[in-house]
Amino acid sequence: MLSINNKLKNLKLSTVKNLYNKSSSISIILVNNNNNNNNNNNNNNNNNNNNNNNNNNFISLSTTNLFNQKLCIESYKKVNYCKKKGGGNKNNDDNDNEKNEKNEKKVKNEKKEKNEKNDGNEKVEIVEDNDLIVPLSKELLQFDKPSNKRKDWPLNSEVVIYPSNSVNFIGTTGPINLGFQFITRLVPNASGKTFLGFFLCKDAYRNNNNQIGRTIDSIHNVGVLAQVTLSPSGIYHFETIKRIRIKEVQNGQFPFIASIEPLSNDERELKDPRIAELMTKINVLSLEYRKLYPDVYTINSVDFENQIEVIDNPDYYLAAVINYYGLNYPDECQKILETQSVVKRLEMLYHMILNEQPLLALQQKIAKDLDDKTTAYKNKLLLTEQLKKLKALLGNETDEKEKTIEKYQNKLSELTLISESSKKVIQDEIYKISTIDPSSSEYSALKNYLEWLTNLPWGIYSADYFDLKHSKMVLDSDHYGLEDIKQRILEFISVGHIKGTVQGKILCFIGPPGTGKTSIAKSIAKALKKEFFRFSVGGLFDESEIKGHRRTYVGSMPGKIIQALKITQTSNPVILIDEIDKIGKRNHGDPSSALLEVLDPEQNVSFVDHYLDTPYDLSKVLFICTANSGQDIPAALSDRMEIIRLPGYVEEEQIEIVKNFIIPKTFIDCGIKLDQLSISDDVIKQIVKFYSREVGIRELEKLIEKIMRKTALKLVNGTAERVDLTLDNLEQYLGIPSYTSDRYYDVTPIGVVNGLAYTKKGGATLYIESTSEEIQKPLSSLPPSQQQQNQLEPSIKTTGNLGDVMSESSTIAYTFAKNFLYELDPNNTFFSNHNIHLHSPQGNIPKDGPSAGVTMVTSLLSLALNEPVQNNLGMTGEVTITGKVITIGGVKEKTIAAKRSGLTSVIFPINNRINFEELPTYIKNDIDVTYANDYKDVFEVAFPNKKYLLNNLKTF
Repeated sequence: MLSINNKLKNLKLSTVKNLYNKSSSISIILVNNNNNNNNNNNNNNNNNNNNNNNNNNFISLSTTNLFNQKLCIESYKKVNYCKKKGGGNKNNDDNDNEKNEKNEKKVKNEKKEKNEKNDGNEKVEIVEDNDLIVPLSKELLQFDKPSNKRKDWPLNSEVVIYPSNSVNFIGTTGPINLGFQFITRLVPNASGKTFLGFFLCKDAYRNNNNQIGRTIDSIHNVGVLAQVTLSPSGIYHFETIKRIRIKEVQNGQFPFIASIEPLSNDERELKDPRIAELMTKINVLSLEYRKLYPDVYTINSVDFENQIEVIDNPDYYLAAVINYYGLNYPDECQKILETQSVVKRLEMLYHMILNEQPLLALQQKIAKDLDDKTTAYKNKLLLTEQLKKLKALLGNETDEKEKTIEKYQNKLSELTLISESSKKVIQDEIYKISTIDPSSSEYSALKNYLEWLTNLPWGIYSADYFDLKHSKMVLDSDHYGLEDIKQRILEFISVGHIKGTVQGKILCFIGPPGTGKTSIAKSIAKALKKEFFRFSVGGLFDESEIKGHRRTYVGSMPGKIIQALKITQTSNPVILIDEIDKIGKRNHGDPSSALLEVLDPEQNVSFVDHYLDTPYDLSKVLFICTANSGQDIPAALSDRMEIIRLPGYVEEEQIEIVKNFIIPKTFIDCGIKLDQLSISDDVIKQIVKFYSREVGIRELEKLIEKIMRKTALKLVNGTAERVDLTLDNLEQYLGIPSYTSDRYYDVTPIGVVNGLAYTKKGGATLYIESTSEEIQKPLSSLPPSQQQQNQLEPSIKTTGNLGDVMSESSTIAYTFAKNFLYELDPNNTFFSNHNIHLHSPQGNIPKDGPSAGVTMVTSLLSLALNEPVQNNLGMTGEVTITGKVITIGGVKEKTIAAKRSGLTSVIFPINNRINFEELPTYIKNDIDVTYANDYKDVFEVAFPNKKYLLNNLKTF
């Protein structure tokens, strides 16, 4: 060993490389000399320089992992191989001895040839040892003592721990994916071999990359030792060679390094005849399983039989059998691995294979069923083809494809009113389907397309009906009120009667929920004797629901409009598009834009559905849309529709609807006879007034149904033969009244004004309340300049969940009120000395809009003048900053809300006079209306005791 080190030290080297051959433990030393004719004297003379420049001449092997470093061997020539000589194992066979002798001769011959060819550019040094060839290592370069050399396989040495998710037995081989943290820890031993310890992770850490093996307690104590090699392609491979046990962990950082001890088999037990007997029993059992379950064990079964017959090592036998059966039971396999006795290990394996029989039987059944289905399908396909050939030979039978083509040709001939362009599309598709195999997916897609094309009512229209009396009778019998809609439908019929034909229209009914928008559409179809189709677009996000899907998509179909025509089998039905104000919109599509073509009279004459891809005439269709609010309908869409508003029902209308429509219908639905229940008019009025607050009738329907159910219960129980519902026993059926009055105050206090609002659910009262807080004046002891600095500015604060528009209205009202008050009474400094808080009750309800302007101004002036507003007065109107009162909407709804609240006097803008006068008489009754042109008109009615102040006005 000394001679080796001296040689290395005295050589002037440019590069030293060590290559470890994994299969034969070969070490390569390449020595490259820079000078062609340098001799030993020159080397001695330059010894100092060489010593100084050793870092440039040598690879720093003390810090390099020789095994893991990938050498660029292509830039060097393989010049010599050094093999381990002599001292072979006595158990090696003759083949191994012959191989070793050949390798030694090869080494000598290569040495001789290389020395002869060497021209001085390369100097080859053969480093040999009669006992052991040692790869360059840290110990070799630093120490000369043989005791420091690592052994080939020191059983009590250290090894890197590799946590595994499965159990590996001796003799298992395969590739392994090592992370950088493992590669940097791998260090070859003295013979250049590298080892890993494979240990099974415990169940809690198995298949968990974040926790796997992070502590030594997370793995089992017994595993296998594996030799790791690196292939020329850069892939690591392992081969398990020994069972081992962890003795002691050497470091506390992952990956762990531990000292191990081997678990060897008892040499005496290896001679036990039970081992051969158990291996034979397992072989026989495996052969039986193969006969019983041939569909399960079909791959490599013959090779397995040949292998198990020649394997006599129990450890290798275990690995072969477990791998063949695929026994993926980590805990059970770990118990086998930990068992010391060879006989017990084989017994455990035998019982494990016996327990596999139910699973094998199930796998065999599944495989057989699958094979039977496959065979049946093949037989059916074969018989089908044979049947086709026989029919073709007979000449008197047509196949299914020909029948399909004939069916579509007959349907096309029946479509006499179809346009030429659409007819050509159908003809082209029929020709196309005749050229396609029926088993292809395109055939079924074409067949579905032709079904739609040939089943649409091309040019088919139901007869127009122009009987005004019949239509009016139908509309009146189904609905009470709704005069605007009824009048519009009668006008529609009258125009059709004069013209002789009816052109399609697009109507839109806007009104609160429960006012009969959907039901009146059904009545219209009934009055016109047209087919009726309804679909809702509320929450619809996909425009394909309107215009269909393109045929390139799987499962494509036409949109709702074409579906309606196919179902109704007429080209002039009544189509109801419900909840159009709740239609969805997103980046990928806008259904409301898709409706533009449908609802535009100029475009729907040639409506093109994406699926049909051919024009269809929708001009004769009567489209009716419904919505709760016109504000949520896109402007481009509402512009194409004729808007008819349903304001909701007043108390008198609701009483009539309950009496004449809801109660008779509920009697029929509940099966109660007329002589079993009586409901007086006073009871109906009480229900409408104190148990319901909606402008529709849905809540009233639920209340009447509740009365009927309780009546039915009493009749069935026998507690009553007849029920007379009166004001005295009404609470027994409906409970305590839910509502009393919309009015908060019987006598209006200072700063409070009753406004009127219009919501999606109809009209409602909207109180505006204001209060004040006096601004604290600065101390009089302060200098005047500081007093002026500390003087707080007056302000106004608003609460009550007001929207942006309503908040702006409060600012306008505050500014106008200050200026108006100054004109009325210049000596009144209320707004200069007080902070104002303006509030609208029911803060959980969002409120917005400009129509509360006059109400806010009146509330502020009531506070400033310390004068309450006239009782039973309601008002609405937008006020400008100069005091002009301008037009608002929802006059009917607000009038209904005023009547419901018991108000007797209402102020409207003068431009809304026509809207009020168009209202039915029963709505206008008992309401005194004042029309305001500017705020002076409002002030005169709201503060009759302060009218004299109006004489001071100059600007307003």
